[in-house]
Amino acid sequence: MRKYSERGFKNLEFLRFLLIFAVVGVHLAYLNLSSTEEYSWLVKWGAGWQAVEMFFLMSGFFLFYKLNTEETVLHFALRKWLRLAPFVIALTFIGYIATGFDIYQYPLSVNIFNSLLLLDWNTHHFGPDATILYVAWFVNVLFFVSVIYFCILKALKHEQANLVIGAISFTCLFMYSRHMYIIVPFIYPLVRAFAYVGFGYLLSEIYKSYLLHKDDNSVQINLHSNVKTCAISIVEAILLIAIVISLYAGSTGVPVPDDLSIPPEQIQFLNAQTWFPDLTRWALGGVWLQLCFVGLFWLFLLNKGLVSRLLNNKFSVILGSYSYAIFLGHTIVIRAIKDYIDLQKISFVFEHNFIFVALLCLLIFIFAVIVHHLVEMPLIKMVSKILR
Repeated sequence: MRKYSERGFKNLEFLRFLLIFAVVGVHLAYLNLSSTEEYSWLVKWGAGWQAVEMFFLMSGFFLFYKLNTEETVLHFALRKWLRLAPFVIALTFIGYIATGFDIYQYPLSVNIFNSLLLLDWNTHHFGPDATILYVAWFVNVLFFVSVIYFCILKALKHEQANLVIGAISFTCLFMYSRHMYIIVPFIYPLVRAFAYVGFGYLLSEIYKSYLLHKDDNSVQINLHSNVKTCAISIVEAILLIAIVISLYAGSTGVPVPDDLSIPPEQIQFLNAQTWFPDLTRWALGGVWLQLCFVGLFWLFLLNKGLVSRLLNNKFSVILGSYSYAIFLGHTIVIRAIKDYIDLQKISFVFEHNFIFVALLCLLIFIFAVIVHHLVEMPLIKMVSKILR
């Protein structure tokens, strides 16, 4: 994924890094620790899945922020594939090594074929179609939806394209909130992507319009500029705190349904009938969270508050540069620990639970740093040469 800092938004790199570890928290449940008293608090980290919608929105914004509609659809698709697929394929092979080439649990036909074509839209990660990188569906759906939206922008006039993309986005949001996709489970990722990538595109149109008319509205009295900056800073801080608490503490604005918490040992038996409806009803209360994120995202784009300015630095860029590797690579680390280490027999894990989770997150970060520099960056350089 292209760095947001390359477009002048360094503070968004920090935001992306923050959201990544919210997703990591959700997948820590696969270690089967949440059922114990010492790790019951991990369940509250489970709202991090809502960060996925935020990633779709950010991706939609930057995919179409500076778009060359003169580019052919084939070249656009090839360029996106070359940027996304090679790292997915490489990590899939690394994942196979980590699992001891367990092709029975992770069939080659599913993993390799889907990695090559970015066709894994599976959000279930057990059974005959189990995938090693069980977050790769996000990348694959993002690729598919971005190509579809690009085709719409190529085929229609600007106003017509905005209308069509807006209609698709709101229709998919309605389907998502009413779990109408449940008849065909694999539509679930597509519905999320079409909705929030579309909203990201519409937000980019609003932002470009704002920049276009910015000079026209610049003749203003700046007598109260300090008060304005202070007010914006307070709003930024409130929104950032609200998002962090919501993602890392499970607050979605409504009580969590009793039937949502499924024992870890039963997670492999989850299916569309038991999992999706509960998740979606729960998501209805999280719409306000997405609105908070849109507000914070907009303020970070404007970069006028103290919070957005403080985070607009090189350190944020460094953290953000590892986000893609963390997103894809943390699944390998978690699977390896689950397969090779019996955590239930290690007293340290339960006597120092917070320290263990912190060390686990540090291990994931270190793994991401390694694969970023040894795998992702060389692939990016190779792709850049191909696209020249």
